[in-house]
Amino acid sequence: MRIFTNEILYRRNTRLAFVANLAGMFFLLASVYVLFSESQLGLYLLFLLAGIVCMQTGAYFGRWNRRPDLALNKALRSIDDNYTLYHYTTPVSHMLLGPSGIWILLPRHTRGKISYNQSRRRWTLRTRGFLARFGQESIGRPIVEASMEAEALDRFLQKHWRDENHLRIQAALVFVDEGTEVVGAGNAPIPTVGIKKLKQILLKADEKSRLSKAQARQLNALFEAA
Repeated sequence: MRIFTNEILYRRNTRLAFVANLAGMFFLLASVYVLFSESQLGLYLLFLLAGIVCMQTGAYFGRWNRRPDLALNKALRSIDDNYTLYHYTTPVSHMLLGPSGIWILLPRHTRGKISYNQSRRRWTLRTRGFLARFGQESIGRPIVEASMEAEALDRFLQKHWRDENHLRIQAALVFVDEGTEVVGAGNAPIPTVGIKKLKQILLKADEKSRLSKAQARQLNALFEAA
């Protein structure tokens, strides 16, 4: 399998997370110092607000330290070179392209038992104890995320893809922690799997989703030139 990764983007965002967290700690400590030594309420509130904003920014960019691309690479490394895995080099975050079609991958660092509640139309997480949820990435709204990424990819293809055949874009929700167990998610609106079963899901495709060798080659050339 061929792999393309935007390492520059990863390095930039992890650096931003470090700087933002460092600045946040500085402003929070400065706010405490001002409050107790200078007794300036206005300056205290300013430093406190700056510290909170910086820490929130650091937490947002801190997700780039998790590197789900490495887990995806490891899980799919035995696939042949007819498949290409893209990380932040196309209009979507993580994408697999090959004979089985175009797959948008939605990785999550969430540990526990995952199921899908059809009546509530949402994924649920069960963990051993309440504290086990802290520090974990939330499941979020995979359908909304998949729709947004599919729309971005569709806009790109409408502008650059000249093939008259319609391309069917697929999406899969992937839990990259090997300790995560997916149970009762067969009725989910998109395939939902643990990292160990990802490959067998991605290599299956109906006739409407499959790509010919010529289509896959042309699409690869298009994405690699973008």
